[in-house]
Parts: sequence; C-alpha cells; structure tokens
Amino acid sequence: MEPLPFSRRVTLFLYSTNNIVGCVLALGGLGLFFGGVINAYWWAIAAGLYGVGVLGWPRNDLASTAEHTELSADRLADEVRRLVDTVAKGLPADALAALRSIQSTLVELLPRLKELRDRGVISGKDSFTVVETVRRYLPDTLAAYLRLPKLYAQTQSLADGRTASQVLLDQLKVLDGSLKDVARSAFAGDAEALITNGRFLEAKFSERATFLPTRAVERVPQR
Repeated sequence: MEPLPFSRRVTLFLYSTNNIVGCVLALGGLGLFFGGVINAYWWAIAAGLYGVGVLGWPRNDLASTAEHTELSADRLADEVRRLVDTVAKGLPADALAALRSIQSTLVELLPRLKELRDRGVISGKDSFTVVETVRRYLPDTLAAYLRLPKLYAQTQSLADGRTASQVLLDQLKVLDGSLKDVARSAFAGDAEALITNGRFLEAKFSERATFLPTRAVERVPQR
C-alpha cells in the first residue's frame, strides 16, 4: 500500500476523534483561565490537556478487527455474524443494512457450500467467490472504511465526488449483488428438481388412479 500524502494524513488527523477530544479539553483549559480558576502557565495547561486528549483517547480498533478477523473454513457463518456485530457501530445505517443483507445470504449459502459443490450445483468459481468474500473481500472493504475518522468519511468528497461512506455503500452493494446471483443460481437447481419431482409424483399417482378397479354397483331388484 502506497503511503498517504502528507496533506491527506494531516486532514485525517484533524477529523480524528483524538484531535477533537484534545481540542475540547484544551478549550476547557482556556475556560478555566478566562474563568479565573488558573492564571500562571495557562498555556501549558491547555497544551497538556490537548496532549492528553490526543494521546490518551483510545483509538478506533474496528478497522484492525475487521482486517485481522480469522475466518476458519468450518465456522465461516459464525465468524461472519461476529464480524458484523463487532463493526456495526462504526457504519452508517444504509451501509449496515447492505452488510446485513450480505450476512443473510452468506448464512444461507455457507452451511451448504460443500454439499452444493459436491453435487455440482455450484461451480468451483462461485464457491471460491463466496469463501473469498468472507475471508478477504468483506474484511478488507470494511477495514479500509473504518480506518477513516467517521466525520471525514461522511462529509469529505473524494476524487470521484463521492464520500467514503457512499463508496463503502456502493462496494457493499456490489458484494451483495454478486452473492445473491450465486445463491440464485445454486438454489435454482434444487427448485427445478422439486418441480420435476412434483411432475413425477403427479404422473405416477394419476397412472395408479387410472388402473384402480371400479367398484361393483349393486342393482336394486325391480318389483
């Protein structure tokens, strides 16, 4: 990954929670000075409070969580659920809705992925896409967004005119659409098999009904 330009790093820092908290604490120090609570070395106290905010405020580790989540092959569905629940608080509402939609599709696909692949219902390429979405594409997409300060991500336009939040939403929609296409294709085979079986049963039992012996009807003797 190429290093960010200095101006971009400065902008990201200015929008960071640590800088905002530091500024609030520094303003509190100035408030103490103007309120007459402190007099000497007020500038040092304000600077110290700013430093406490910048250095002492816990950094957002959601990006690291998303990036380094270990997604084992036998517990993919559980890991996806844990990942979504962990990063949910750092995402805009529309992006979270798209992520929940991805989760819903994965929960349907993942437990049956091996069986679908063994039966030839899903191709090796589609199976790879599903697994890589969980293990790489989705965590990387979320981590790239969560590294940004929330205010910056939601308000600053990027080179193409979109905000980072809009870019994230578009990327999640791409992943969601791709997974839904895979699920639709995979389950279409089972749906067609169900219809075929229904036709077989209908023909089988219709044939049996045709050859059932007709029950003799007793005639009532005429008087």
